[in-house]
Amino acid sequence: MQFITKISLFGFLAFAMLQTNLVFGQQRSFVEGKLLDLKTKGPIPFATIRIKNKSKGVISNFDGGFKIPIEFQKIGDTLEISSLGYFSKTIVMSDLLVDTVNLIYLKEAIEELSEVVVSASKNRAKRSAKEIVRLALEKIPQNFPFKPFSYVGYYRDYQLKEGTYLNLNEAVLAVFDKGFGFEDLKSTKVRIYRYKENPDFLRDALAAKPYDYINRSKIITHATLDGQGGNEYTILRLHNAIRNYNINTYSFVNRLDQDFIKNHKLSLQEDTYLNDNPIYVIKASYVQDNATVIGKMYINKGNFALHKMEYAVYEKGSTSKYLEEQRAKLNLSEKPKKKLGRLLYEIIVEYQAVDDKMYLNYISFNNAFEVQEPPKFKPISAKTNIEKKCFELVFNNPPLAEDAIKKGKYKLYYQERKLRLDRVEVKKNKVLLYPSNQKVIFDTQLIQLLKERTTKGVAIEVKDVRDIYGNMVHKSEAVSHNQFREFFVQELKLNDHGPQDHLYMIKTRPIYSGQPIVAPKNTTDYWMNTPLKRE
Repeated sequence: MQFITKISLFGFLAFAMLQTNLVFGQQRSFVEGKLLDLKTKGPIPFATIRIKNKSKGVISNFDGGFKIPIEFQKIGDTLEISSLGYFSKTIVMSDLLVDTVNLIYLKEAIEELSEVVVSASKNRAKRSAKEIVRLALEKIPQNFPFKPFSYVGYYRDYQLKEGTYLNLNEAVLAVFDKGFGFEDLKSTKVRIYRYKENPDFLRDALAAKPYDYINRSKIITHATLDGQGGNEYTILRLHNAIRNYNINTYSFVNRLDQDFIKNHKLSLQEDTYLNDNPIYVIKASYVQDNATVIGKMYINKGNFALHKMEYAVYEKGSTSKYLEEQRAKLNLSEKPKKKLGRLLYEIIVEYQAVDDKMYLNYISFNNAFEVQEPPKFKPISAKTNIEKKCFELVFNNPPLAEDAIKKGKYKLYYQERKLRLDRVEVKKNKVLLYPSNQKVIFDTQLIQLLKERTTKGVAIEVKDVRDIYGNMVHKSEAVSHNQFREFFVQELKLNDHGPQDHLYMIKTRPIYSGQPIVAPKNTTDYWMNTPLKRE
């Protein structure tokens, strides 16, 4: 039975990209940085960069990059940087240079901190992975907020093709959540502060078009989409299994509080650390005929708060070198083994502790899809050649002579009658087709046709011919892409019920189409952490 993943995209609404004419003041200057592992020199994605004694901050991108408005440097602010598995770091912003990317190195914390906590752990009864996860799920009502709160953050959606960003759309959104006791889809409200389609990155109309399962010109392989209404950001929120822990979310996780443990094999991994606090790492796996799941949960060893969840679903099969390179480029957390195939989708969500409750830090949702690109080699016109008494088939590229010279590659028809070919000639990007009995055909049957200089009534079929670059005629190729939707919190506000007006985002309408844009007076306090452009 073929594996079909129900990603439950809640009505994956795809709409034509519309160019916004909004202008949000003058372009601001930023201090740019890039976080790197001190030992491996590799990038550190999804690290938290906070401005000390302020509630504002940002999350590093896949390449470790981030940017902070230069105003915070001018007033002498300090950055506090933290990431799972690394020692935290404090940097005075005046020490960072403008007009360059500042490289900042973080030191891995596992080796040194593990020695400190060994003695404290000796007297604790060792818990199983299943017990730890069960306690974390049972304690969600204690560890997560059931009172209203809000946060402002940076949202983006884009595609990634061979490491290149396409169709990057960005927004600053304010989210008003009534708390975990209310259903997210029905109760949470969103206000759009800013939105733009970033013109500095490539726009690809094929990758941006709607999913098409009829002509299969753009599809998510081995996946079905459940339609329940919702735009891009709504889709992203509904894939947060922690926030939606008591409803069905996506395949295999299903309802987190009831199905996760019974659906997965759980194993305890080596502890990691966050701000010197030990964190359980639980690996979750699941295998069925055509799919393999690998996930991780990061759980606080003190109060069993669920800090982070990574969840990836792969299509089973051999992993190609290209796919391994793609995973490396994306810096995705779990490096695939040879038994794993293409990544179908991956969701990473992280929470941070504020006043003994866990609040969203970021969420990233990534799914693979394929676009059927137009043929690279095709005929572009056919015409008659009166002088030579033949038909000319013109291609967009020069055909490979050893293929194109063979008569069996063509079928020539006139008024639905097949004509026999006498010979074929190849002239640069043209193929000349000479029918048998030329004198009879051209002097009688086609005399009116030739006078009109038209090929009306003539049909030429060609197959199994390559061009000089190796492309097969008429052959379309399915090109793999990755679709990302991400949200990064910049400011958290507790006990915030939100404005009492109705200027909220319409959840069933795309962010960039006919939505109310409500920019507060302090809108410049929030910024778009646009990825560093890849050359």
